[in-house]
Parts: sequence; C-alpha cells; structure tokens
Amino acid sequence: MTTITYLDQRRLGAPSKPRNTRPEPAMSLFERAAAAWNRRKTERMLEGLPQEIRKDIGWPTTTGK
Repeated sequence: MTTITYLDQRRLGAPSKPRNTRPEPAMSLFERAAAAWNRRKTERMLEGLPQEIRKDIGWPTTTGK
C-alpha cells in the first residue's frame, strides 16, 4: 500500500517564498483551476482501473455493486 504525506513547509521552519507580482485573486484562480484539473485527472485514472483493484484500495465502484 502506498501512503502519500504532504508536509507543511511553514511548520518545518522553511524560509517563506517571495511573493509573485501577480495579483492574488488571479493567482488563486489559476491555482484552483490547476488543482481541479489534477484532481479530475486522478479520478479518471482511478476509474480506469479494474473493479477488483478499486475495491482493494477502497475506491467506490460506479456500478453500485
């Protein structure tokens, strides 16, 4: 089984990143669109797996069985 853990860099004492010159709302919109695209791409990949594997990893089946 694979476990993915994301660490909060702010808690680890990492230096803060310099601010971009783009306005915050536009950057936020871009980041949200990129996150939604990545999330949908992952969902499509998981839905493409055989039903037995999806069941083993705990992904809900789409057939309702």
